Amino acid sequence: SVRAQLEHYLRAEKVDVVHVQTEFGLAHAAADVARTIGIPVVHTVHTFYWASDGGPQSSIAGFLRWGLQTVTKGTIPQLALTARAADNVLRNLTLMMAVRADRVISPSAHQARDLQAAGVQTAIAVVPNPVATPVVTSVPLPAPQASEPTFLWVARCESVKRPLVFAQAAIQALERGARFSVDFVGDGAELSELKRLTDGHPQIRVRGAVDHDEVLRMMDASAAVVLTSLGFDNQPMTIAEAVSRQRGVLYCDPNLSEGLQNSGYLASTPDASGLADALVTLSAAPEPLLAMSEGARQDRELFAPAQFVERVLDVYAAAG
Repeated sequence: SVRAQLEHYLRAEKVDVVHVQTEFGLAHAAADVARTIGIPVVHTVHTFYWASDGGPQSSIAGFLRWGLQTVTKGTIPQLALTARAADNVLRNLTLMMAVRADRVISPSAHQARDLQAAGVQTAIAVVPNPVATPVVTSVPLPAPQASEPTFLWVARCESVKRPLVFAQAAIQALERGARFSVDFVGDGAELSELKRLTDGHPQIRVRGAVDHDEVLRMMDASAAVVLTSLGFDNQPMTIAEAVSRQRGVLYCDPNLSEGLQNSGYLASTPDASGLADALVTLSAAPEPLLAMSEGARQDRELFAPAQFVERVLDVYAAAG
């Protein structure tokens, strides 16, 4: 039924390219119909790094594989891409979709390399996700704001984003005499533990979930944004939004390079100790944070909508 409706729609609209942004059922149906009509398929892989919390997964992995293969009417590869069984099924599902596409888009270079290593032989274009320009114009980091810095951590409060590690780092840095404050923004399973860990440290404020406009306001009020995921993210939109607001990013995953050439500060190690060292350094004098803000003004062009459209149209042309 879905395939029939899609074929009618694609023919009626004289569609030239099918561009899928997921690996699940509808994407496979659209790819099947595209093959029938004879038009190319482009696949943007938004994450190859599926990771979940919880106990043993072997009990559900077999059922998950069966269910996904029933819906997609395909055979999911069985490469050993990660040790967690259900996550491995999802990573192989992503690989399955990427392999059947005529062209693949990856928002990051490191994910593109991992996809190629897993067996994707078609050309992979690295096209970072764009960020829309807000109505409120961004401004460079003011010197007083850099002298008394506030660092903004914004993400889901889940283990893959490592909020507790950064909280430990902030406490260590404060105990070493560094002068700064931190705002944590986001909801999730580790929010309660985060509140317990930071209780008694007034320089660390745990805000929970706030709306997007408030996040942008807090970015503008911060000296830098913090990203502490490790080995999980493809191209975090936090980076795109931070540099679009002319704010630098403190990060700890060396694979994350898009948008951070001039605006990023890579911690010496990804653990709490390395992040604490970074906080001590960045809060000791305003110059590094001001330089990161200036770098963000340069890096933000990478995420401009016009650049994104131009690059994606090039991929469409190559696929056809």
